[in-house]
Amino acid sequence: MNLPRLMIQFGIPGITLLFLFFELILPFLLKHRPRGQVRRRAAKAYVFTLTFMFLSTYSEVVSEPIHYQIPGVFGEGMFFQVDPVNFPLLILTGVLWLLIGSFSREDIHYLFYTMVYLSTIGTLLAGDLLTFFLFFEIMTFASYALMVYHRGEESLEAGAVYIYMGIIGGLLVLAGLLLLVAYTGQLQWDAVGEAVREMRWINYLIAFFLLTGFSVKAALMPFHFWMPRVYPGAPFAVIALSSGLLIKVGIYGMIHLFSVSTLLPSLFFQRVGFVLLWLGLLSMSFGALAALMQSHVKRLLAYSSISQIGYIVTGLGLGFYLGNEGIWGFAGSFFHLLNHSLYKVLWILVAATVYFSTKETNMYKMGNLYRKMPLTFFFGLIAFMGMTGMPGFNGYASKTVLYQGLTEASETGHASLTYAGLLFKAASAGTVAYAAKFLYHVFLKSFSVSLKEKPAYPQWMNFSMGILSLFILLIGLFPHQLMTWVLIPASQHLAFDPSMTDIKITGMNFWQWKNLSSSLLAYSTGLLLLFAGVRFHLFQKNLPPWASAEKFLYRPMITACDRFATYCVQKYEAPIIFGDALIYAILLFCVMFVLIVRSLLGFSG
Repeated sequence: MNLPRLMIQFGIPGITLLFLFFELILPFLLKHRPRGQVRRRAAKAYVFTLTFMFLSTYSEVVSEPIHYQIPGVFGEGMFFQVDPVNFPLLILTGVLWLLIGSFSREDIHYLFYTMVYLSTIGTLLAGDLLTFFLFFEIMTFASYALMVYHRGEESLEAGAVYIYMGIIGGLLVLAGLLLLVAYTGQLQWDAVGEAVREMRWINYLIAFFLLTGFSVKAALMPFHFWMPRVYPGAPFAVIALSSGLLIKVGIYGMIHLFSVSTLLPSLFFQRVGFVLLWLGLLSMSFGALAALMQSHVKRLLAYSSISQIGYIVTGLGLGFYLGNEGIWGFAGSFFHLLNHSLYKVLWILVAATVYFSTKETNMYKMGNLYRKMPLTFFFGLIAFMGMTGMPGFNGYASKTVLYQGLTEASETGHASLTYAGLLFKAASAGTVAYAAKFLYHVFLKSFSVSLKEKPAYPQWMNFSMGILSLFILLIGLFPHQLMTWVLIPASQHLAFDPSMTDIKITGMNFWQWKNLSSSLLAYSTGLLLLFAGVRFHLFQKNLPPWASAEKFLYRPMITACDRFATYCVQKYEAPIIFGDALIYAILLFCVMFVLIVRSLLGFSG
């Protein structure tokens, strides 16, 4: 067994156990000393060490995925793997955790912060259904505890909505997984994927539960309504973690579950892909429109994430729909997932810096900050360029791949796909408009009532934004490097035809005039839309009632659940509070921890 495999199989569990032991004994060692700074450094050192260990396995993972097992847990054991699909996400997770943790001026509970990280990489590493679901739910409850740690009224209200929808999404995923196990008798991803192809009608029911559950977790339209309710009351650090990666784990679940067999011709996967494609298109379009109507910075960030998730799901649906020829869709979806994490987290950090300096979240009360915060404005401009697809920035590359796939699908697929490209262009113009609206009202508008003096904030906050800006520029200028190092190995792991990959992805020319002109068209249209909206006050209107998914989905579900709970407990309410969710998460984590330690001790003996 070589060194990379030894580090993954024994090093990561060993360092994790050492860190958790350190967390347990630290309060006793530092009874009369401040513990916060020590715990912050320990958490950062732990995340950095694991990220470095994952990074050192790249050459091994590209040649052959690393599989390992912790035997005895839950009878069958827990299965893990590092492969070309989850490898870039593992590295991205560590980078974002370090940068967001270094940036934040908020009082983050670093034990919960690390638990969210640990559960996230556990979900990504999971090699079977049971392990995936276990870490998936720990991630939900740990992030809830992180969100409501300060127990302010807004945080508790946001946390209640978050945990409510998280449980609903988790139960839907669990229903789909139980059906999968019941009908296939398998827990391993590969074995399940092969068995799904042999099913008939039951695979549609399984797909419904899984796609709905993952869509709730990812805030995909029409299950997006929880995000604009949660974000205004959540800390900026939690918003950055959520938009940067946590909502992407549901997308990763879709990729992991269906990609094994989608590459063979299948009417089932074609239909699933068609539904996903249109849900993605509607989500990106509606999210952009709703973002234009916002004045609250955090709500704008929420609707922006809803729109950007639409791009990722559109590519994923395109991959399923086209089957063996769907390399455009998978490559564009995965590329945009990585790119969005970088520029969106940068944008959130810019918004956080503005808030920490002004204590204001209403964009219409800001303005003229580019004079007082020039470096922050510069970072905001880079985030704007990345998000809107300016050539030379990372968003341009992934949007180009996605648009190429939509163009190909419109020529060979269903007649309705001829309109998909138009929706894509409209959503891209809307993205330019709402991102430019943020820059205009916060930094460029001459009127300002929120900041009288030049703000003073710690310079380390600029470090995180500078690193993210560097990534955005490097990927934008050299997109072929990421294609070669990340996307092509991932497509080969997903069993795409290598000839298709070579023809369509390898050596792709990003700088063709038709791609550049499409970006310029989106910019000109979006800026005209912004000018018209500001000139005629169009963005201060409310969305019509029929556009509210909350009215037709969230409120009826809440009402039905409340009535059922009242009936069952004889009219005594049983709301989910912080203590209940925390106890559940701790018990779940302790049971898993004891079983793993017991298994490791038994294995070594």
